[in-house]
Amino acid sequence: MIERINQLETREKAFLAAGAVFLLTVFLFVGLYQPYRNAVTGAERSILAKQAQVEQVKRLQTEYRALQQQMKRADSKLTRAGGASALALVEEIATRIGGRENLSYIRPQPAQSQGTVRIDNLDIKFERLPLQQVVRLLWELEASAAQMQVKNLRLKERFDNQAQLDATMTVAVFRSNG
Repeated sequence: MIERINQLETREKAFLAAGAVFLLTVFLFVGLYQPYRNAVTGAERSILAKQAQVEQVKRLQTEYRALQQQMKRADSKLTRAGGASALALVEEIATRIGGRENLSYIRPQPAQSQGTVRIDNLDIKFERLPLQQVVRLLWELEASAAQMQVKNLRLKERFDNQAQLDATMTVAVFRSNG
């Protein structure tokens, strides 16, 4: 084979060398560089995906901490609501906002239990309250020392005085069973 190459003309040897260099270049590109480039691109994509996951974990961590704080506040409200009845709590709030005389009724509904939490539902009706007093009532219910939630609220303008409202609502008072 070497003898055969030695018998070739210089021009043929140059073509043969160029062909060998071309084949070697193609082999190096396809066999080494392209797989290396694909691996690097895949690694870069993987790094970007992991960075996005880290950012999502950080967001979830802050959300988790905020929810933990909310749970601690709710648990402390549940333990603070232990002694007074739900009726007394609502009456106290009505007195605080100056709407005790406008309180038409408080009707307790059957209590419900969910795990260690007891839920007392109350149907409440106020008549002839100005809007400012209704807003203050709602704020007092939500900001109460006991865990309370307004589940249903219906407001009606009075036919005799449109500046006053009749408010009918269902309030849930959450308490700890234990």
